[in-house]
Amino acid sequence: MVRHLPPLSALRAFEAAARHLSFVRAGAELGVTPGAISHHMKQLEDWVGGVLFERRANGVVLTEKGRIYSKKLGAVFDQIMAATISARSSETMGQVVIRCQFSLASRWLAPRLATFHQDHPDIAISVSALPHKWNAQDPTPDLAIYHSHGAVAGMQQDFLLGGHLVAVCSPDFANKLPANPTPADILQHPLIKIDFSEPGWHDEGWESWFMATGLGHINLKFRLSFNLIFLAIETCLAGGGFALIPHFLIEQELTDGRLLDLFGVRLPIKLPYVLMTPEMSLKQPEVAIVRNWLLAQV
Repeated sequence: MVRHLPPLSALRAFEAAARHLSFVRAGAELGVTPGAISHHMKQLEDWVGGVLFERRANGVVLTEKGRIYSKKLGAVFDQIMAATISARSSETMGQVVIRCQFSLASRWLAPRLATFHQDHPDIAISVSALPHKWNAQDPTPDLAIYHSHGAVAGMQQDFLLGGHLVAVCSPDFANKLPANPTPADILQHPLIKIDFSEPGWHDEGWESWFMATGLGHINLKFRLSFNLIFLAIETCLAGGGFALIPHFLIEQELTDGRLLDLFGVRLPIKLPYVLMTPEMSLKQPEVAIVRNWLLAQV
């Protein structure tokens, strides 16, 4: 049976342009000019009979048709890469090294990796839970997940996790409060502080949370502080007080009631987590599969 398929070069150009939302960056990845990417897009749009990108002054955005096509095509490309990896001998199969902050590794990444290996048993993954700051002797990871501190030369950054902080406590600890507690009531109870040692980190924290409740500026004293979110969560689960935690690290606990958000006051996270990929890693098929999988988790 003859397969009537669009030109592979046009499909590759579209997949890259859809990921980057940039003809310039897609061209740089594929080693062609932005004009060549634009030509491929016109060719593919003629083939599918519809517009895939909206051209704007500051770049391009996917149309709804383009978004759906990109999602389906990306899955097909992942299958092609997975089939290629399976066909390679174990001696040539690479390992994907992911470096990220400890709390994110333990609370968000590790629980998801079992699902990944159900679909991609041939890809080996090594997770290193380490501080953001690289030492000169540290090997460069294939992928890294940290708070964004601006552009880094030679590193592609994609938004991964953002959202809000929530003030939570355990059900047993909530029983120590009045029947209809207000934010002011928790001032008489332990507040758990998170003190990151990461360079450039600025914690808006409890002061901003109380401002958001309408209580204004309050001079706070903390009985407990940790340098890892993970430790604050564990202490909170054990009934040690209130902790201000990114919601995506405690989704399961909020769902099953092991942690309670009593006030519904949400503080926006100003430093989101981004997925960092060194440019030299982008063309490795194993890295591309893991990278696309991570981005699809959110």
